[in-house]
Amino acid sequence: MFARAIIAKVQEGDASLFNYYSHTCLSHVWNHQAYAIWITDLMHDAGDASYEGAFRKQIARAERRRLSDSPTASRLYDELSGGRL
Repeated sequence: MFARAIIAKVQEGDASLFNYYSHTCLSHVWNHQAYAIWITDLMHDAGDASYEGAFRKQIARAERRRLSDSPTASRLYDELSGGRL
């Protein structure tokens, strides 16, 4: 996106992509932040003692299973993670 904005500005004198750059990129940044928090919560207790115990482990296992068993969950995971598992 940034490269396209530079090319448009240099080659065509069009700064419109720069005007929307922050808005466009911030939505991606916030989605990646949400993904990072979710995957950390899923894979680790992140130091939160309330996540310890058998119940929390079963919830995490169910979520991980859903990622492989549900095409919809898998597509969402791929979209948010860029395909990293």
